[in-house]
Amino acid sequence: MYIPYDKIAQTAALFLPSKYREKLRDFGINLKVFFNVKYINKNKKYVIKAIRQKAKKSQLNVAFYVYDETKWKCQSLYDLLEQDKHFIPHIFVTKNDAPKDNFNFQPADEIKKVFDFFKCQNMRVSYAYDFENNRYIPFEQMNPKPDIIIYQHPWYVETTQGPVVCSRFALTYYVPYFVATSVSPIEYYLRFHQYIQTHYVLDDLIKDYYSRNMTNKGKNLKAVGHPMLDYFYLNKNKLEPKNYVIYAPHWSIDKDNNLCWGTFLSNGKFMLGYAQRHPEINWVFKPHPCLKNYLVKHKYMTKQQAENYWNEWSKAGVVCETGNYLDMFMQSKAMITDCGSFETEYFLTGKPLVYLKSPDATPFNPSVQKIVDVYYNVTDIKELEQVLDEVVAGNNDYLKEKRLKLLQDSGYQGNYAAKNILTDIKNFLEIV
Repeated sequence: MYIPYDKIAQTAALFLPSKYREKLRDFGINLKVFFNVKYINKNKKYVIKAIRQKAKKSQLNVAFYVYDETKWKCQSLYDLLEQDKHFIPHIFVTKNDAPKDNFNFQPADEIKKVFDFFKCQNMRVSYAYDFENNRYIPFEQMNPKPDIIIYQHPWYVETTQGPVVCSRFALTYYVPYFVATSVSPIEYYLRFHQYIQTHYVLDDLIKDYYSRNMTNKGKNLKAVGHPMLDYFYLNKNKLEPKNYVIYAPHWSIDKDNNLCWGTFLSNGKFMLGYAQRHPEINWVFKPHPCLKNYLVKHKYMTKQQAENYWNEWSKAGVVCETGNYLDMFMQSKAMITDCGSFETEYFLTGKPLVYLKSPDATPFNPSVQKIVDVYYNVTDIKELEQVLDEVVAGNNDYLKEKRLKLLQDSGYQGNYAAKNILTDIKNFLEIV
């Protein structure tokens, strides 16, 4: 019988003095997590046995949980599974479970756009959301029912599609849609992270940092690289340069979040003006998918003001709001950003990055901080303009040698994360 310990504790806390409320709420949540983990582990021994037996007779169905095509980072893993005789990969397109008043809320037309994104690439894609009846389709009722589920998002996952319920019939894996960047607990300390069988991370530096801080001491972590970075391994030197200069602002523009990376409020207007004053540069505006909604929801801009700003960028250059942006990275000349995961993703291009540093920013993890140290760090408009004039417009990349040396020593260039993940899954399932 399912007992909602967290909700019971929240209700009971209302009748206690305020100084005890938070402790009781935390106790309820921790109790819920404890019993969920116990439930998952009980299911696991039967599920592993059943899937290993099935693998000897037929192909295993692997479902990628997806609700945002702009955060699709597992193409190399999908392609490798497609080529392997033991697996059939599927994309399950669903809706996130964010409430209507949340800036992450998804209307139905956005889900259809996600579906079309994969359909246009002739990938094996199905809806896991019933629009007609406005309900989530439990993964246990999907056709085919998955044997393995690969999540890319740890939040707003509806219960019947989440790892606890799905532990009854499938093995669950987690490949974050972002390359691990910060020291924020949201990257490793959510209850979701304890429910997953295997959580894949970029490298041992990140694995060690997470392990020291996780409740389960990182026993489900594996350092394999990131499928997002496989693009650079598989497509090196295949594209002609177009000298794009990319401005990519993050959504976390105030203190109402765990990251506080965003600097758009202080430099967004300046960057548009600089682009307009330098039409000789091939500009790309690549905002975080959540930025526009966040600006409007938090009343930093009206909807019309946001539309006008985006439209002005479309006149000054190209506005890119799709998930397929790695070709653009490879064809670019430089990037200006405060977006955390781009610090690592763009690093593999070997090109200069201007890091817009917020005074309130959550620190980077050790792996990323090494990279940021060989970028052009700016903290105000004066520094930003100086770096843009010298490095971007003036083509004087004076940190190039130091940056390329770190890239050469990093080991990222020769790593094939999708192969590492597939090998790990096959070894665990004793597939030869």
